[in-house]
Amino acid sequence: MSNTKDIPPWWTGKLKQRQTMRAFFSKTWTMLGNRIAVMFPDRIRDLYYSAGRLAGLEAQREYFKVGKQKPPGDFKGIVEFIKMALENLIVPFGDVRISKLYKLWLDEEAIIEIGENPYASGLESQEPSCYFLRGFVEAVLEYLTDFNRIEYEKLIVEEESCMSVGGPHCSFKITLSYPQRG
Repeated sequence: MSNTKDIPPWWTGKLKQRQTMRAFFSKTWTMLGNRIAVMFPDRIRDLYYSAGRLAGLEAQREYFKVGKQKPPGDFKGIVEFIKMALENLIVPFGDVRISKLYKLWLDEEAIIEIGENPYASGLESQEPSCYFLRGFVEAVLEYLTDFNRIEYEKLIVEEESCMSVGGPHCSFKITLSYPQRG
């Protein structure tokens, strides 16, 4: 999978509570990933991706059932829900933001950025490595578009940049393409 640095840069120095928790989470996640990579070297991407999808389905099911919330009904609302779920449930120690949200001819696109991402911090990889987060985002998008009967031609989630390959943050580009009407 990837090599680890001994200590992420923010582990030392000013260890405020949030920084300490982020550092602890990052180090624990990296150690867990290394053990999984040893046991299942050819399956690590699939395992993380599948775990993320399961987390996405469970998180929204529980949020809407327990919280008695109405699921968002459009692309913008779905992206805002994903941001909220990421920053409160999945990456509470990172800095999650929607950096772009726009509509093109037959596409709607959004870019969600995660700064100080504890899933990628401390990793060194040749390619983006946030399979868990990509699976989470995809599962939420698929579920909510299906729930709202939003007809689409394709739905794509790509990790465009990642801290594990030296990026300043991890970013996920979400594209929802609608069929042509004619």
